[in-house]
Amino acid sequence: MAAQWLSDVAIRHRIVALLEAHGRAVSLAMLGREVFGFRQAPVAVLRELFQRLFLHDPHLILRDDDVVELRPDECALRPLEENEYVVVDVETTGMRPSADRVIEVAAVRLARSDGRLRIVEEFATLVNPERALPPGIIRLTGITEEMVARAPRFAEIAEEMAVLLGPRVLVAHNARFDLAFLNAEFQRAFARRLGNPHLCTLAVSRRLFPELPNHRLPTVARYLGVEMERWHRARSDAWTTAQILLRLLDHLEERGVRTLSEVARLHATRARGGRSAR
Repeated sequence: MAAQWLSDVAIRHRIVALLEAHGRAVSLAMLGREVFGFRQAPVAVLRELFQRLFLHDPHLILRDDDVVELRPDECALRPLEENEYVVVDVETTGMRPSADRVIEVAAVRLARSDGRLRIVEEFATLVNPERALPPGIIRLTGITEEMVARAPRFAEIAEEMAVLLGPRVLVAHNARFDLAFLNAEFQRAFARRLGNPHLCTLAVSRRLFPELPNHRLPTVARYLGVEMERWHRARSDAWTTAQILLRLLDHLEERGVRTLSEVARLHATRARGGRSAR
């Protein structure tokens, strides 16, 4: 199964907020007024607009009676250890997803095997960004112009990545950064964005371990006893984050946090401690 897609994240956030404020269901006419600013748009026009934007969204459902309903994500209600996860990491030409490009991507899939959650698949590749690499990025990552010149463009690996991501829970250390870049690349390749549920190990570690001086990947790895091969290379960072995830899930269970919906509060709550993410 290919990745879950969203057509417009900003509009979706407004729709979800409206639905949650009104019992998870509103009329299409009300949605048109409150989200799109249409005073008296024909229902047929609103129906066509909604279906064009959210036909592939598994959680925003347009019923036969022209009521839009928000359905919960099954992953959010399932026990954490029963979900499948794909840990992702990207290296990029800069910090702006709309202007910069991915130069390396890695993904590590975790699923239950022999009664426990474990790594079952790995993927990593350099990516040709079709532009020059800034000297600072070369120094930071060790990735050179010659290395990416021989690499595939993101559009050439997008389908393989989408299949690997599937409908699974996406995990990253500073998920906002990595998922923003993946979304930008998938937008260029498919004109769609990811709609997968996600978990941010940075946000979780900030909440669980506020005593740490910072919550950079090496710091959290060292605290949890995870060996790290090299920082700022996608394969190493994704593997390290996967090992951190396994340990965080144990800590969450000890605290009575058993589902992704319960973890979601950790993403919104910044614990005291270091601010640096990557």
